[in-house]
Amino acid sequence: MFFISKNYLSSGLLIGLMVIYIIINVGCFTDTNLDRTQKNGKESSSFRPDKIPLYYGPKSETGYQAILATSDLSLGDNRFGFVITTPSGFLTLPKVQIKVWLTGSRKETLKSDEAIFQKWPYGNRGLYTTILNFDHIGEWQADIDILSIEDGHTKISLNFNVDRTTDAPNVGDIAIPSSNRTIEDVVDIKELTTGSLRDKDLYAITIANSLESNIPSVVVFASPAFCTNAVCGPQVEVLQELKNLYIGTANFIHVDFYENPQEIQGDINNAILSTTVLEWSLPSIEWTFVINRSGIIEARFEGFATFEEILKVLVNLF
Repeated sequence: MFFISKNYLSSGLLIGLMVIYIIINVGCFTDTNLDRTQKNGKESSSFRPDKIPLYYGPKSETGYQAILATSDLSLGDNRFGFVITTPSGFLTLPKVQIKVWLTGSRKETLKSDEAIFQKWPYGNRGLYTTILNFDHIGEWQADIDILSIEDGHTKISLNFNVDRTTDAPNVGDIAIPSSNRTIEDVVDIKELTTGSLRDKDLYAITIANSLESNIPSVVVFASPAFCTNAVCGPQVEVLQELKNLYIGTANFIHVDFYENPQEIQGDINNAILSTTVLEWSLPSIEWTFVINRSGIIEARFEGFATFEEILKVLVNLF
């Protein structure tokens, strides 16, 4: 704050200095601060990531279609994932070829030789994933080339947006020390999960305490009973499988997407978003974060992540 004597300054100079002061302080509120403020604004009741529709690409003449699994994309390295549906179900070929380019300028093409099929543990389903590095914000397009015995070459596309920063915490960020509810905070474990898999070990510790434990953590945000879209899978079962192998050497935490699981069975209209989901600014309904012993996010998975995908990161943190 300026303290100005009337004996030294005219009223015109005083006004000028005040204007300069305001400009300087407003200038300190950068675009990054604005982005963060806007993200925190998602804590309003109107923000419902569980109701945001999926991004579908156009269908080919043979009925093939891509569905985006990873919509929270930013500059730099990203796990890019999608499922492909066909008239007979989900495509399960081991790999497909993709080329990704900035809409309006094929000069900015990013080439990825292939996207690998990640098979899910139940049913004949899976996700194609690859790592892409984006150097421009804006609308991008993925051209996907499929070679199958039945239909020969099929080409489909998928449009998506790349932002300057992600909504959810990104790789390299410090994990948010949330005080999510644990088994000690409730009368019945049904208050903590919508699913039928009720493993008390997955609700034994808060994220905040986990980050202070000096061992790695795997945190899953999912609502098992309401995992109904094409890119959502049995993530809590995968978390339990990892926990059974590495209990004591890492923390494994499930946070249901909803604050009131026991009140919404059969009626999702009564659902209240978890306060922890809001703290983490999650823009879609299923997430997994792998966090190192220093509390830094090593990997994040939007949509379903397989046991193998998570394990590949986790084993390097012990």
